[in-house]
Amino acid sequence: MRTCDLCGHTAFRPRPFYYTLEGQRLQGMQCQNCELVFLDPQPTPAQLERLYGKEYFTERPNYDRTAQDRKFIEEGATLDLSQPRADKFTDYMMRNYPGRRFRYLEVGCGPGYTLKSLQSLGWETHGLEISAHAADFARRELGLPVVTGNIETTEDFHENQFDLAYLGDVLEHLLSPSAAVAKFGRILAPGGLLVLALPSVLNLPSMRAGFALYSALGRQRRMDLPPYHLYEFTPTTIRKLLAKHKFEVVDLLNPVKKPQQIRLGGNPVEQAGKLLGQYPTYWLNQLTGRFGDRMFVVAKNGK
Repeated sequence: MRTCDLCGHTAFRPRPFYYTLEGQRLQGMQCQNCELVFLDPQPTPAQLERLYGKEYFTERPNYDRTAQDRKFIEEGATLDLSQPRADKFTDYMMRNYPGRRFRYLEVGCGPGYTLKSLQSLGWETHGLEISAHAADFARRELGLPVVTGNIETTEDFHENQFDLAYLGDVLEHLLSPSAAVAKFGRILAPGGLLVLALPSVLNLPSMRAGFALYSALGRQRRMDLPPYHLYEFTPTTIRKLLAKHKFEVVDLLNPVKKPQQIRLGGNPVEQAGKLLGQYPTYWLNQLTGRFGDRMFVVAKNGK
């Protein structure tokens, strides 16, 4: 019998969405105890390997409508890696921990461009990447210590090895986020920082309203993307997961994408509904800092 990855309970209710993978239906479910949302059944490890093969980095489209599709490996040819790359994670760390030299692990480091650029700050950088294609590129082309594998199963890291770890859009892709956070409790030193960037689309008022409408009509929405996201988190469930493994939340930002940046999947009616709902949500988020579709979480290891 399946148990909830967060709280261990076995009572679930279906949510009005599902994915298909290799002829199999993966149903959205929600734990009735802690409210964590996940897919059931989960893809097998072999299916995940196929999902994150070479094509994921060379042919997968960029779903932000403001940017052109790009090949994720090839973009490195135009990057200046002699200085930190400007992004939310790097900007946050430089602003809040200026001059500190971290023993750093990036999980889901891809081809290693950010890892390489952070060496300019004097950081000791390590990477973990599930894609053999991307990890091999990082080792061969950039000379980085990148392990091919999964944080849930790898034994390549030892206790207290790092004092900073970052998962950018990774946690929701894992078969057991709880096992991953438990692993960080071991490999991060006491007081070490775990930084997570992840979606929180179920936190959107428009998504809640859409779910309620689909449920009332007895309908199910077939998602038009591969099942990359095995879990869907909200600020409430991510706090519960971190507290379970003795991590103290230092900061939790909950921004929302601008309406012109959201991905417009579905039929024309659904697309119009997404846009109409995103405008008031965006302004409400600007006023309150809540109801966003993204999370940036910084937590301290309390072991």
